[in-house]
Amino acid sequence: MKIKTQFIALASATGVVMAGLVVSLWEYAGAADDVTRAYDQKYQSYVLADGFRQSSDDLTRMVRTYAETGDPAFKDQYNAVIEIRNGTRPRPEGYERIYWDFVAGGVAKPRPDGPAVSLHDLMKQAGFTDEEFGLLDEAGKRSDALIKLETEAMTLVDNAATLGPQAREKATRMLNSPDYHKFKANVMQPVDTFFEKMEARTQSVIDEANGRAGLCWTLIVTAMSALALMFSIVGYVTFRRIIGGMSRLGASMGLVADGQLDTEIVLARNNDEIGDMGKALEVFRQSAIANRRLEEEAVEGRKRAEAERIAMQEKAEADAAERLRVATSGLAAGLKRLAAGDLAFQIDEIFAPDFEPLRHDFNQSVAQLATTLSDISNAISTLDNGTREIAAGTDDLSKRTEQQAASLEETAAALDEITVNVANSSKRTEEARSVAGQANHAAAQSAEVVSYAEEAMRKIEESAQQISNIIGVIDEIAFQTNLLALNAGVEAARAGEAGKGFAVVAQEVRELAQRSAQAAKEIKELIHNSSTEVDNGVKLVRDAGSALKTISGFIIEINTHMESIATSAKEQSVGLAEVNTAVNAMDQTTQQNAAMVEESNAASNTLATEAVRLRDLVGRFRLAGMPAAKAASGQAARPQASPARTLGRKVAAAFSGNAALDTRAEWQEF
Repeated sequence: MKIKTQFIALASATGVVMAGLVVSLWEYAGAADDVTRAYDQKYQSYVLADGFRQSSDDLTRMVRTYAETGDPAFKDQYNAVIEIRNGTRPRPEGYERIYWDFVAGGVAKPRPDGPAVSLHDLMKQAGFTDEEFGLLDEAGKRSDALIKLETEAMTLVDNAATLGPQAREKATRMLNSPDYHKFKANVMQPVDTFFEKMEARTQSVIDEANGRAGLCWTLIVTAMSALALMFSIVGYVTFRRIIGGMSRLGASMGLVADGQLDTEIVLARNNDEIGDMGKALEVFRQSAIANRRLEEEAVEGRKRAEAERIAMQEKAEADAAERLRVATSGLAAGLKRLAAGDLAFQIDEIFAPDFEPLRHDFNQSVAQLATTLSDISNAISTLDNGTREIAAGTDDLSKRTEQQAASLEETAAALDEITVNVANSSKRTEEARSVAGQANHAAAQSAEVVSYAEEAMRKIEESAQQISNIIGVIDEIAFQTNLLALNAGVEAARAGEAGKGFAVVAQEVRELAQRSAQAAKEIKELIHNSSTEVDNGVKLVRDAGSALKTISGFIIEINTHMESIATSAKEQSVGLAEVNTAVNAMDQTTQQNAAMVEESNAASNTLATEAVRLRDLVGRFRLAGMPAAKAASGQAARPQASPARTLGRKVAAAFSGNAALDTRAEWQEF
């Protein structure tokens, strides 16, 4: 598979995982909103249910206060509580907070009125179920006896002017009797069950929302794990295929540059971009092998030609010695013409029979010498053509070597820039890892601070509980004091005029006890509310601590990934530096090869010059039929394939042919 295709596939898979992560985060945000709404619903439901219970306590307190004091304002407040609960009277704003205690303290209207809406309608809007409304209806049915008793007590108080002081005392005893408490407990039993049902319903909604949030969180963790796996695969592919392939390719280039051509380029078998570069290097290696083989064949050809020349020279010397021996009989004229370089003649004069063989031998020697020089002339023509072809091929090879050296120089410069960029990326990764470590340290300090805050909130909660216990003791003391003052007032009334002063004192003590009880109750309610808020604060602090621990875990994981990325970047930088060194070495080798080709080109030109000079020397002899011989030799020399021409064709096929064009383009691209 191509590296580009593999990276496209990995990028597509990473994009899908990223999309899944975004969708999971979106769903998790929605689930978190559902959890928040569920908690809000639970809180609103609890406020309404507690308001129902609080209204029952307010009714009990008001009817008792009316029985003890006879103040009609408490009766009006009693009726107002019922009307507000039934929705026949406007509901004050913030009614779930403290209201009637402010009214009892002398504040006519603590807060402005809101719309008139019944408690039943508010509960219906808050999502209370039919089963819960059935429990409230059951409590309403059971409250008939309690309402009847409270009505009788208020009737006695209303007729106290006619019935006498004993009527208010009787009403007070009725409202504090065991029957009254029994009726009240009977009414509150379905209300308590109503609280259990409401708590179970709201908690189930919260658990369901938390379940969805947990599922979304699991999907987020899965997507992040898959994303980390994708990054690991990308790093593996980068290190294994690209960096490893480039390293092996650089080693192969070094072997080729050193002239070790027997080692096969294994990367040429790969079907990817590195494999394409390996194929180009394999073509270069095969061309170098062919070039070496052609050079060896040319050396062997020169050796054979030299041996033939020596053999021919020895034969010519023997023939010349023989002709000289024959010429000693007296061929002065022929020797003069021979000395003048005229080989296109024959001795036609017939010598004496004793010298006739000498004439024939002389004529034959002249003819043989003319033939030999003609062959030498033809060989010189062939040598001239081959030398020119070698010079032309060497010139082309020199130009291509210069182009290759320039391409390698540009490649070395590009690798230098890539090495610098990878080093900069490694440096930035180190800085990011340092920042992640600082963030982890800050998160750990924040978690420690949150733990201290949680411990402080717990101590505050314990102190509030102790204060609540103390206030309960004070409430009981005030209640007992109130009973004692009531008994003292009864005894003073029985004493008549003698106990009137004591009755006034008892009444003052009773009022102080009632005020103490009322203040203790208000403080207890405040302590209760404070404990509730402290509980909420402890829960929020714990949630904040859990969130900080989760964030710390994520920062540690991110720091681990950053360390892995930094290590990979360092390894990439080292690998690119090695590739850069190998390419620089190839550049130097190519420059040396270019210089050597220049020297070969100069030697070929010198050889061609010497061939021309040798032709000029042979041209001084006049041979029979020279024009025809030259033409024939020229026609025969053109189709002849010399070793130099063969070398030129093979080099051109390796570097300039149709199949080699793509390879050279790939090499230049590399």
